Amino acid sequence: MSGKQAKGGGIVVPVDGPAGSGKSTLAKRIADHLQWEYLESGAIYRAVGLSVLEMGGNPENPEEAARQARNLSFECRKTPQGWRNFLNGRDATDNLREERVSEAASMVSTHPVVREALLDFQRSYGRDGGAGIDGRDIGTVVFPAARLKFFLDADVEVRIQRRFQELREKGVDFDPEKLGASLRERDHRDRHRAQAPLIQAKDAFRLDTSNLSVDDVLRIMLDRIAREYGQLIDLR
Repeated sequence: MSGKQAKGGGIVVPVDGPAGSGKSTLAKRIADHLQWEYLESGAIYRAVGLSVLEMGGNPENPEEAARQARNLSFECRKTPQGWRNFLNGRDATDNLREERVSEAASMVSTHPVVREALLDFQRSYGRDGGAGIDGRDIGTVVFPAARLKFFLDADVEVRIQRRFQELREKGVDFDPEKLGASLRERDHRDRHRAQAPLIQAKDAFRLDTSNLSVDDVLRIMLDRIAREYGQLIDLR
């Protein structure tokens, strides 16, 4: 699954779903497989949330959040350590995964002015060589005309355990009860917010990843991509 020549300028494959569904992992694997660009759209909102916190602001304040969104300097870049997120020129990947930043991101993402400010940046991806982009509204709001969209989901308890495992592997201390409650609250907020709620696009291909390995899901997704774009990209 390596050594392929990138093709497919203008093709974007949206991968939406709730936290812990596997969307980020799979979008990265697709981008790696096809030598495409990758964007974790949630990291943009995390970057806005982190910027607000570092300025001593309140993520619930739409004016403060919008100010940071409009002035955001963000890049998702492939490095020898994998895909990393850079905020104002510094590698902020690990900071963006902090629980306080996750909460701030969920808050700033509810502000319409913030979402509007970030639309053009998200839509700049994939113009030159294709892109795998994950998020919660990529197939419904950001790229509604994409020919192929994925929506990944999993049982909430499975997703909570995945989050626990991710933090354990990184050596991050956490309160399991608090973290589980936070993920459930974030789910509710994302699914019920007035602006761009987390919903499955009507034409998206849905995958329940609860009992599937990453490799299993990747095979299914690449097969779908081959069916849709096989004449335009190199999947050998």
